[in-house]
Amino acid sequence: MILEYAIGAFILGGLVGLLRDYKATVKASSFMAFLGSLALLWQVYEVYTSGPVSGDLFGIPIRINDLSIVFLLIIGLVGAAASLFAINYMELFEKVGKGWVYAIAYNTFLASMALIVTADSMEYFVMGWELMTLSSFVLVFFSEKARDVNASVKYYITMHFLDTIPLFLALGTAYSLIGNFEELTFENIANAMATAPASTKAVFTALLMVAFMAKSGMVPFHFWVAETYRAAPTSISAVMAGAMEKVAIYGLIALIWRTVGTSYNLGLFVAVIGAITLTVGTLYALRETNAKRLLAYSSIGQMGYVWFGLGVGMALIPKGGFLGAVGALGAFAGLFHALNHAIFKASLFLSTGAVEYRTGTVELNELGGLGKAMKVTALAALFASLAISGVPPFNGFISKWLIYVSGYYSDSYILALGAVLAAFLSAGTLAYSIKLYGAQFGGEMKRYENVEEVPAGMLVGQWVLAGLTLLIGVFPGTVTGILNVFNAPINENLYKIGFQSVMFSPVLFVIVLGILAFGLYLVFKPEFGKEAKPWDCGATKLDEDEYRINAEGYYLKYEEKIGSFYRLGDWFYRVGAGAIHYITKAYLWMASYFTKIVDTPYTKIETLDDLREREIMHIDEEVFKPLVRFLNIARDVLPGMRLGTFVVLALVVVGAIVGILIAL
Repeated sequence: MILEYAIGAFILGGLVGLLRDYKATVKASSFMAFLGSLALLWQVYEVYTSGPVSGDLFGIPIRINDLSIVFLLIIGLVGAAASLFAINYMELFEKVGKGWVYAIAYNTFLASMALIVTADSMEYFVMGWELMTLSSFVLVFFSEKARDVNASVKYYITMHFLDTIPLFLALGTAYSLIGNFEELTFENIANAMATAPASTKAVFTALLMVAFMAKSGMVPFHFWVAETYRAAPTSISAVMAGAMEKVAIYGLIALIWRTVGTSYNLGLFVAVIGAITLTVGTLYALRETNAKRLLAYSSIGQMGYVWFGLGVGMALIPKGGFLGAVGALGAFAGLFHALNHAIFKASLFLSTGAVEYRTGTVELNELGGLGKAMKVTALAALFASLAISGVPPFNGFISKWLIYVSGYYSDSYILALGAVLAAFLSAGTLAYSIKLYGAQFGGEMKRYENVEEVPAGMLVGQWVLAGLTLLIGVFPGTVTGILNVFNAPINENLYKIGFQSVMFSPVLFVIVLGILAFGLYLVFKPEFGKEAKPWDCGATKLDEDEYRINAEGYYLKYEEKIGSFYRLGDWFYRVGAGAIHYITKAYLWMASYFTKIVDTPYTKIETLDDLREREIMHIDEEVFKPLVRFLNIARDVLPGMRLGTFVVLALVVVGAIVGILIAL
């Protein structure tokens, strides 16, 4: 299997961390990650042309089928582009040092996602999932700034409670049916579920649904996304938004749909969650003034489209006949949009990272006028912005349009309403894309007039993805064969794509648009090279850098009109964030109790920063160190106690703790 070469490249990329020089480490490890990502794409081609493959990889059972290659394609494309970009971008963190941490964590991150979508065992699926969560957690706090570290800790704790616990309970449920960890293949679980009680199926499905909703950022489990993506290095944010979120979609299809089965009610639930999420994510993106937080909320919204399309499929395919065909169309469109979102969202993050690389900020209120200085980056950002907005002939239009079509034909008022809502909110997507692009590249600002374009590797990383938004949009047939794992009755060839009589021709659209643009050019004959100062309305003391609309002012009146929506959403956010906050505080209380006894009595330890100032530094160590400290205290306080008695006491304490953990 070519997957072996990919994993081998990722392992070598991690071993590169043994180099002492920071720049050499991040460049070499990023390049090895790039090669590993290319190997994943090679594996996609081999399976697509030759059929599924099975085997062992370092003792792990592997099966790469039609569904696996869709997500290997996503991981490979995003990983290749982001890794090329990171070769230069990660120079921003040279002062932090610890290139070995980046080398190991980043390559582990990519390798774990590849393992998740190819492992033919739920045991290794969960193992890969935990590796993915742990490595991404390390990468999020790579800057070591206090705010970023806090964001990473809350992300990690959130994932433990909403991902790790449900996944392990689901794994235990599957084990209770199979009785052997070595036989926990997806096929065996599916066979066991076919005769399992309805209650077991319901519990298994519910546990997995919580885990996959949380990792996808679905409402109400979306509260971790914005701060996590803001805190991570931007190349890492691109991989998290572009690839990591999609791994949850793989789990939804492989472990719920194909293993347990689906029903109209389950599909309706998935679709409704998708519709709610695309609404919340889009409207929250509109009011953001930090580019990375805006893109994070945008990811929430776009993943809502994916869930809605898959929900239509889960609800209607079991019905068969015409509605079954409509369901297959919806599921195909959802997968199509998952790929498209991976491409244009990762591209937007990389363009934002390029701006950060040259200006040192991603705050939209502080940016502007970069279109003249960074023309290549600006054009890549324009392509991706048009794609995410669903503007033809870019790829986002076709997948969104097919999602709308599946909802319209669903013969369900709820699904049809969801499709109308999704179409309406595409206007909101266009609005925040205008804000994102205009605030960075529009207008004029003297402070950035001497800014230079980013290095060639960063430009190639952006354009690998930005170019695909147009290529797939004009020639969707380049990917429809790989994506159509649900056998949707898509009518498509080189010139058109659609369902029954509802057809669209991207090639014809480009031809007509080109003729129209050329005609307008001849009529208006624009003049180039002339410059004029912007009109200042007669003012005499205004700084020319202020001749622009800042990000905060784009939709201020609109935000005031729907203030009640934002207040309600903020309340839900505070509930989720508050729960994680108190879980963190409880953990701090337990850890700091022993820290204060042994180190400095009466020292206040109320935040993570306070705890980091003590001897204890790492979260995983905190779980065990308090117990070790307690045993040390017992040894010091009771010097006359015999060794045997002390060992018995220690065993009693350990047994009590283990009993409590088992009970929980």
